[in-house]
Amino acid sequence: MSDHGRFAFEPVLNLVTGRPVGMEVVRQQARDQMSRVAANAVWGTRQLAEFDSGIAIASVLHGTRYDATVPLHVDVLADTVVAARRRVRQVRSSLRGRDPSLPVPPMLLDVNPALSAAPPDALAEGIAELRAEGFGIGFDGVGRGFGLDLVAELEPDLVTIDTHLVARLPTDPRARTVVGALCDVARAVSVRVCAAGVATTDQLAAVRDHGIPWGQGPLLAGPQRRPSTAGILLAPELLPRSVRPARAPSPVPRALPAPSGPTLAELAQAAVSLPDRATAESARQAFADHPQAGSVVLLDAERRPTGFLDRSRFLLAISGPFGRALYANRPATSLAEPPRTHPVDAGLPSAVACCLGGDRSRSYDDLVLVDGAGACTGVVRVTDLLAEATGSSPSAA
Repeated sequence: MSDHGRFAFEPVLNLVTGRPVGMEVVRQQARDQMSRVAANAVWGTRQLAEFDSGIAIASVLHGTRYDATVPLHVDVLADTVVAARRRVRQVRSSLRGRDPSLPVPPMLLDVNPALSAAPPDALAEGIAELRAEGFGIGFDGVGRGFGLDLVAELEPDLVTIDTHLVARLPTDPRARTVVGALCDVARAVSVRVCAAGVATTDQLAAVRDHGIPWGQGPLLAGPQRRPSTAGILLAPELLPRSVRPARAPSPVPRALPAPSGPTLAELAQAAVSLPDRATAESARQAFADHPQAGSVVLLDAERRPTGFLDRSRFLLAISGPFGRALYANRPATSLAEPPRTHPVDAGLPSAVACCLGGDRSRSYDDLVLVDGAGACTGVVRVTDLLAEATGSSPSAA
C-alpha cells in the first residue's frame, strides 16, 4: 500500500509558525488498520483491544532516534483504552527498554472511536489512568465517535477533525456548522484543535477561517520514513500573511466571524528539557541531538523550570580552553540562568512586554511557558512573538 513500509511518520504542523509540533505514527497496511481488521474478524472487544495495543507497541518500535522535541502521536481505539490500557502503558517502556541511552519523546495517544464497546464512564476511567502514567490524550473523529459533551468533560489535550470533514469544509455549510460547534466547545475548555488530511489550499483557507492552529496532510508535509522533524517546515506560500494568488470566491459564502489571532499556547513548541540534576555533558548532548532547539530547560521533579541554558552562551562556555574538562561532569545548573517564565494562558502583549523588559542581554531568550501549577508546558521563540506582534510573516528558520 505504501513506499514507506508497514508504518510511516506524518508531521503535524503549527499553521501559524509553520514548524512541526508533533509526529503521528501512521499504520500503512490493511492488516494493521483496525476498522478493516474488525470487519474481517469475528472478534470480541477484548481481542480487538489486545490486538490494537500490540500494533501500537509495534508502531513505536518501528522507528529509531526519535526527535524528542515534539510529541509522538500513537493511534489506539477507545475500546483499547477501556479493555487493554495496562498493555498500552508498555508503549513508552518498550521504546525506553530498547535503547535506554536515547531520549524517549513525549507521547500523545490519539484515541479513535470505539469499534465494539467503550462506555463513557469506563473510557473516562481509562483516560485518567493513562494520563497519570504521563501520556497526553487526543480524540480523533470527534462528532463521529465522540460527543461534544465528552470533549468538555474529559478535556483532552487535542481533538482532531476527521479528513472527510476537512474535505467538505470549503463547500458544505453543514460541515462548517459541525466544525464551528466543535471549535466553540474546544475553545471554551482550552482544548487545541487539529485538522487532518489538509490536501488543498481551499481546505487550508477554510481551516484557518475557523481559527484552527494545527494541521496535517499532503498539502502541508508528506509522510516520512523516519521520525525526524529535521528540515520539515511549512512552505512559505502556505504561511499566513504570505502573498498568494487571489482565489475564486467559494460557491458557498462563508458566514464566519473573523478569527482572533493565535494564543500564546498556539505559538509554543515543545521544550527540550532535562532534570535539574543533569550534568553539563548531558546538556551538550541534548543540544547536539536537537539542532533546531535554541535552549534547554532544566526541570525539577514536578516539571517546574529551575534553570535555563541558552544554546549560544552554553556552547561558548564549554568550547573555550579546558571548557569540557572543567564543566563536563559538573551539574548543568552551574552554567544555567533563571528561566524567564510566563503563564501559558496570558495574552501576547504581556509576553512581548516580558521579553523586551529586564535584562537586555537576554531579550532573545526563549520564553518558558508554565501552567497554573508552575509546570513547564513548552517554550516560545521571541522571533515568533515579534512576528505576530508586528504582523510580519513568521520566519521559517
